[in-house]
Amino acid sequence: MYDRQTESLWSQLQQEAITGPLTGAKLKILPSQLSKWEYWRTRHPDTLVLSPNLGFNRDYGLNPYAEYWELGAPPPGRSTSNRQKPKVKLSPLERVLGVQIDGVRKAYPFSILKKMDERIEDYIEGRKIIVNFDKKTQTGYITDENGKALPSITLFWFAWYDFYPDTLVLELVKKP
Repeated sequence: MYDRQTESLWSQLQQEAITGPLTGAKLKILPSQLSKWEYWRTRHPDTLVLSPNLGFNRDYGLNPYAEYWELGAPPPGRSTSNRQKPKVKLSPLERVLGVQIDGVRKAYPFSILKKMDERIEDYIEGRKIIVNFDKKTQTGYITDENGKALPSITLFWFAWYDFYPDTLVLELVKKP
């Protein structure tokens, strides 16, 4: 993210300015969801949508990650292959739901969430969280035990792991 007002460049995953006069300043992370329109509209029918006619010559319907899907991998220089191998084997383009609780980060791979109940309980640092995952639209979000949305992010595994190589990862436990 680029801040035109101060000319600072912000890292969304580090949650801070990495260049410019605000270098080192932190962002407050708010709960959000990356979802398909049908999922969102069903749950929030009164939602207002920003017009794509903002005065910029840009196609807002264009998928910025289409090249990733076509290549079947991140662009050169953007993969976990140049880092220590993660303990859990995931494709670099695996989508994960990432969360940070009290300084501990955990990734929830979509391939595993698809095989589980749509609502699972987990604990991070003794704090109970609920991972919600709609299999049809592949929309995930995290709440506390009272249903309050917690900040989380949906992104590619390679990006999450590049920033957080010490992450915990949800694994599918096979029953004996």
